[in-house]
Amino acid sequence: MGEKKGNTVKIQHDFNPSRCLEINYKGKWYRVTANEFRSWTGERRILNIDNPSTPFYEEYNGPVYKLGTNIISREPTPEQFEFENGEDPRKFGTRRKYESF
Repeated sequence: MGEKKGNTVKIQHDFNPSRCLEINYKGKWYRVTANEFRSWTGERRILNIDNPSTPFYEEYNGPVYKLGTNIISREPTPEQFEFENGEDPRKFGTRRKYESF
């Protein structure tokens, strides 16, 4: 058996990750995962449902972390995800010519 490698540190969340998390991208609000929410440099909001009869959105102005790490981004650029090495870790490989999905 090999030794564990890669992401072994628990990701910190300064918000409740089970709520509806949304980011504003090009004028529209999109629901995203907690990891993408904490790494977005643009506008962010959380649906507050403490009282189910009157839910409302509240703006979130917490720290911006680099995607997949607990490193706080010092100089975020507008409306994009912050990556550790400047490269999106979710992209891997290239498509074959017959793969269209």
